[in-house]
Amino acid sequence: MKPSEFKYLINRYLNQEAKNHERELIDVWYKSFDEEGEKLNLSYQQEQNLKKEMYDQVKHTWHTPSKNIKLFPVLKYVAAAATICFVTFICFHKYVSQPAVSVHENYVYINTETREVKKVELPDGSAVWLNANSRLRISDNFQKKQQRYVYLDEGEAFFSVKKNPKRPFIVFTQSVSTRVLGTSFNINSYKALHKATVTVATGRVRVSIQAKVLGILTPDLQINYSTQSGNYQVYKCDASQAHSWTTGQSILNNASFEEVALTIKNVYGVLLTSPNKAAIHYKYNLHINTTHTLDETMKIICSVHQNTFKRRNNNEIIIY
Repeated sequence: MKPSEFKYLINRYLNQEAKNHERELIDVWYKSFDEEGEKLNLSYQQEQNLKKEMYDQVKHTWHTPSKNIKLFPVLKYVAAAATICFVTFICFHKYVSQPAVSVHENYVYINTETREVKKVELPDGSAVWLNANSRLRISDNFQKKQQRYVYLDEGEAFFSVKKNPKRPFIVFTQSVSTRVLGTSFNINSYKALHKATVTVATGRVRVSIQAKVLGILTPDLQINYSTQSGNYQVYKCDASQAHSWTTGQSILNNASFEEVALTIKNVYGVLLTSPNKAAIHYKYNLHINTTHTLDETMKIICSVHQNTFKRRNNNEIIIY
């Protein structure tokens, strides 16, 4: 990593402007060695070179004033200490694997619209199904990096990951990161739902939030993380239902009104609302088939709590 790039990240980190993947880069890499049992086999000369590089970087950082950071006197020392630790990890990472973050990173973007489900093949042979109204991106240097980073910025995706123990596969959302080697799993991270849900179909994944590991998931386990409260729970489930949307079905279990409304928006492109205050407490167990008409689906939804519905224009349906 270039000194200019490093100082850029440090400034963002200290100013609490760093993105999720920038904050988690070092922690994800560090934990991967302990979890997978990887070892560093450095020669004596390599160790000496590594120590020298660390010292040079720390010395450079300590003696180079930053014009962009204004701290109280006491906090300056705290910031300097944190910077030294961060530099040490950056240098260590640089010596054993290729840097994963670049300030001038270019990305390939994959988007879906309403009523659109898209399957894409990643450069490593992994497959991704992207649900409606979702956004995914990968670096244009995806194949050259030591670890395979994928960013689900919005929406839902089902991943079938090509196994490669030497290149871990990590999916970042706005709240959680999910690390795998070779497996299949579903991630639902629509902002409107204020939560992130990870469900494992095959293999094993680790779900984290910043430096905290929330859980290790195996097949038919699901984790729900609230982006509002920070609370999370792990459930036993039928994983096939979590990604049923990839085959034109939407199976909802104990779903909230917001989840039903989001499904209707994704499948039919209309807004579902209700003036009934009790609706926010409704729970639904539904099987929505995309081959059904909107009216057919709405009759099924309304039968759960004995509601009625009416259309407003062509873009909104109101439940009473």
